[in-house]
Amino acid sequence: MSRKRKPKYVTKAVSEEISVEIQALLWGLMDILATKRKERMDYLQVFEISATKKHIHIVNKQEKPPIQEKFVFGNVSIVTKNVVVWIIDDHEKQVMLFPSDY
Repeated sequence: MSRKRKPKYVTKAVSEEISVEIQALLWGLMDILATKRKERMDYLQVFEISATKKHIHIVNKQEKPPIQEKFVFGNVSIVTKNVVVWIIDDHEKQVMLFPSDY
């Protein structure tokens, strides 16, 4: 994955169902992961988001090469349900979507 700035898009469903704060958090994680993984970054990143009473849990997965990382954040007021979000990077742009949007 190239680290140049790319246009970022969000599907209508994600825009309506995921808070702007969580969207920004996922975009930030994408940038961190791309910098960290460099050539090992897969074009498809899967983010499983869940919340407990005190934390937001995000599990990031990719297939090639297989990598999984877990992140925990402290503010749960911005998550209302467990959800899976994909971010697809096609080298020209990045798109945040639900699997059902594909």
